[in-house]
Amino acid sequence: MLTAVYRRIRGFINRPWFYNKKFLITLSVICSVMLWATLATNISPVETRTVSSVPITINVDTIKENFGLDFVEIISPESLKRLELDVKVSGRKYLLSQLSANDFSAVASANKSISKPGSYDFTLLVTCKNPLLDVKIEQNSQQIYVKFDRFVEKQFSVSNVKAIGATIPADSNLTMGTPYTNVSVVDVKGPETEVNQIETVVVSADINKELTDGETFDGKIVFLNANGDQLNLNHLTVTTDITESVSVTIPIRTSKEFKVGVSFKNAPSNFDTKKLPIAISPSTLTVTGSPDAINNLKETYTAGEIDLSKLRKGTNTYHFPLSLSTGLETSDKVEQIKVDIDLSKYKVESFDVTSAHSKFDIINYTGTRKVSFKTKSIDNIRIIGPAYVVEKLAAKDIVVEADMKDMETVTGKCTVNAQISVKNRSNCWAIGSYQVDVNIG
Repeated sequence: MLTAVYRRIRGFINRPWFYNKKFLITLSVICSVMLWATLATNISPVETRTVSSVPITINVDTIKENFGLDFVEIISPESLKRLELDVKVSGRKYLLSQLSANDFSAVASANKSISKPGSYDFTLLVTCKNPLLDVKIEQNSQQIYVKFDRFVEKQFSVSNVKAIGATIPADSNLTMGTPYTNVSVVDVKGPETEVNQIETVVVSADINKELTDGETFDGKIVFLNANGDQLNLNHLTVTTDITESVSVTIPIRTSKEFKVGVSFKNAPSNFDTKKLPIAISPSTLTVTGSPDAINNLKETYTAGEIDLSKLRKGTNTYHFPLSLSTGLETSDKVEQIKVDIDLSKYKVESFDVTSAHSKFDIINYTGTRKVSFKTKSIDNIRIIGPAYVVEKLAAKDIVVEADMKDMETVTGKCTVNAQISVKNRSNCWAIGSYQVDVNIG
């Protein structure tokens, strides 16, 4: 029999194509691959490798369904809190090189019935999901402790705002106002045992700098227990009543004293308001606000406007409500300004004037057309002023000025307001309103 086999092999080798170069190269490659596969399978050394980040699955379906409990976290070991496991395996080198986290299953199952919140003993079992991989898991089972709780929702109002480390320059005229936040309501969802620890909600910001004007900083929500201690709660979902980020604003305020005055309308161009017997109460205001707002105010606070043409002999009293921009206030809580103009010692006199004896003039006209008076006289112009001045006035001292403001495009005859003044007298004016007819063009 051996002789027959020998003859067949010799006949096969003696064929001409057996010595063909291409055939011999192909045969060599096939033999090499077969030899490598045999060695790798049977002779390759056994090695050890760690497969990282194998996901851990906690069996919770029946617990949630029956008792309304949710998985909170793995209490121990600490290394598994991220729900990932490093698996140490051994096997042939060529097999280990193919392994990934997807080839393994890590499932934790409770060792006893779970019906209320708490921490429980689970067994974590690690298996290789691929039956074709001949590898050995060095630790395929271990005990872990898992926390369960009921998840609840609760709403809190922000009770306080803290600005940590905020200061103002020493010996400055600045004061720090009460910090405030853009958040008013906080909604919390999480384990019941954690949510029930919350007594108050505070918004805090780490400032740690010297402030010379109001600024806004990033804030954070802080939970406190009944003793006022900060809670470290890691399993809460927190939402607020705002869409933007949480912030804390630190108002910085300063104070400055301002004079109080009033403005006048229908006053002659030569009128000197300082000569009026006027009393303003209070005469000054101490205004408090942000440094920028205070610096933008004029030196005199104008309480209101008085129509000079409507003043009468005697005491004229006005009350103007205090009106400050938002963010400004008076330190003495003033609500209104009282203005008294005492004209009891003034005298009122009536005058009939004509363009032949008094000055009639055109003012505030910027057009190019010719303007002429059609009115030649005005009767009963009532002039008020100090008695010693008015008693010496005559019609020739009265000046009539036709106010042509905004009349640039008008043509023909029209009626305009007339300003009445007293020549060379800055403490007299006309009571009432007057008009004149003019022709334009």
